[in-house]
Amino acid sequence: MYSLYSWGSPFTAEGLYSFDPSCISIQAYLQLSKAEWQLHNVSSTSVSPNNCLPALTCGQAVVESGFWRIVEFLKSEGYDLNAGLDEEQLAQSTAYISMVQDCLVDALLFSWYLVSENFVEAIRPRLAKLFGFPLSLFIPTQLRDHAESRLGARGIYSKVADVPDSNADSASLRSKIPRIYLLAKEGFKSHEDKSSHPVYAQAKKCLAALSKKLDKKVYFFGSKPTALDTVVYGYLSLILYPDLPQSTLKAMVVQDFPNLSEFCDRIHAQMEAPSTGPEQNWAVGIGSMAKQSVLRFTSLWSYSLPSSQEDPELASKIMSVAGALGVFFGYAIFKGLVPIPGLRSKPAATLTPQVISTGDILSVFKDRST
Repeated sequence: MYSLYSWGSPFTAEGLYSFDPSCISIQAYLQLSKAEWQLHNVSSTSVSPNNCLPALTCGQAVVESGFWRIVEFLKSEGYDLNAGLDEEQLAQSTAYISMVQDCLVDALLFSWYLVSENFVEAIRPRLAKLFGFPLSLFIPTQLRDHAESRLGARGIYSKVADVPDSNADSASLRSKIPRIYLLAKEGFKSHEDKSSHPVYAQAKKCLAALSKKLDKKVYFFGSKPTALDTVVYGYLSLILYPDLPQSTLKAMVVQDFPNLSEFCDRIHAQMEAPSTGPEQNWAVGIGSMAKQSVLRFTSLWSYSLPSSQEDPELASKIMSVAGALGVFFGYAIFKGLVPIPGLRSKPAATLTPQVISTGDILSVFKDRST
């Protein structure tokens, strides 16, 4: 039996077992190829030799990680959904998958993180519940920051008129505003309707191409599912099934491309709840976050500035390290993981060696070339 290590899901009530489209895609591949597998929800890429999820193990060995590598391994094991495709169809499948992974991921990130109403009222609470306290204080907003950076690098901003702030003083001032204040301010402001944003127009072109290719067929290449079907399902399922206040993408699929909606429903009906293995213990992850903060701070001395130049961010870096350490030790003492001298405490439970790090969580948005 194979074990699949996948990012966890805040959408289990909707029948989705990850918030990452690549993880959902490989889950669908395993399900549709009739392989025997078990799901492990994790919050760290430490199980993967190349720090990439999903990761597949067989016995005690990690065999592959990343969607394409896992597909190639399963193909060698006799689970080849593309076995019935000729060379031309294989080339078409690769082209369509590249298009989906390029266009739909931007629209999905925009809908989740840059539409403030969706983030404040739906995505952030779901992610906070998934990761639990105290990671819920950090991870959702860091995911949003990373999504903003990725989309900004591609010229996609929250508003059509938004441009990067060229005023260094203004940007520096905003960086000193406590993040929790910015979140509170955002939570109470009126939300804008961003349904006409150009990112949705790009997504619509992608969906139109997929709809034309699918036409009236059961699957994209006929009556049997292929790898392309699993990838498209991985993205469409995250568009169609989670409820969002501003569901522009969902309305687009349902109203303009009903054959894609029906296609997704067909695969979703076949996605039985997988058997699950033990989940990672997240408590040690707080220590990992603090350790990484310390390492980032101490590594500054390897790149010291000239003696005549001061580091303008040194104070904020020190506060960041102190804050991470304070959260860790405060929570550890509260839970009895760290005994206070002079007080008796029960022995702390043995923790698994797996750890969580912010970098691990953010790797969900890495380019999907693997």
